[in-house]
Amino acid sequence: MLEVAAPYFAFWSLGAAFTLGLSVAVFPAAVLLGLASALAFHSGRAAAGAASIYFAIFRGLPEILVILAAFHGVNILLRTVGTGAGVALPTIDPFLAAWLALAVQFGAYAGVIMSDWLRIQPAGLSEAGAAVGMTRSQIRRRIVIPLVLRGATASLGNLFLVLLKVSALASLIGVEELSRRTAIVSGAIRDPLLAYSIAAVLYLMISALAEIGQNLLERRSHRRGGAGA
Repeated sequence: MLEVAAPYFAFWSLGAAFTLGLSVAVFPAAVLLGLASALAFHSGRAAAGAASIYFAIFRGLPEILVILAAFHGVNILLRTVGTGAGVALPTIDPFLAAWLALAVQFGAYAGVIMSDWLRIQPAGLSEAGAAVGMTRSQIRRRIVIPLVLRGATASLGNLFLVLLKVSALASLIGVEELSRRTAIVSGAIRDPLLAYSIAAVLYLMISALAEIGQNLLERRSHRRGGAGA
């Protein structure tokens, strides 16, 4: 049975690489957006209000809607601007549109996670930094942010695993990641059960690699925490 699918393994592997690559590209941007919005949430009233709106909107919208809106919305905007300027602007690349949509949405999820860690962080740590002459910026950079990232490592790792699965929605706008390529192979070999069973194994392999990376980061974070204690 596998010999029917064997010629497509390289095609599948490239789709798996796209899935992992998209998730790896999205995640740092999502963490940075999450950290910025979490810090804003615990700042002045205006910044906190803007962060709250960001959290509410992008945690409430389905990922599929955000991806489709990013792809079609940006293309409509480019077409409108191009028409007004009398030039033909290129359309947005589907991979870039998926990256933008997922980074913004998962940034909201990451922001709530880190906001919770900021909320429970002992005030004495910041007070100790101020007592030795640190500025507010230095306190955040040297004390607050490292502790938040260390504490949120496990939750952010779980968020990355969710991102791996949600990235399959990028296939709806033409990104040839694993699920889209599986659909192509399924039609070619006329055996959907075999095709999607192989895809499931590939997804599990990717998730296992991600979990290994997460465990390594958690152990490293705990060692650093112990060394700093």
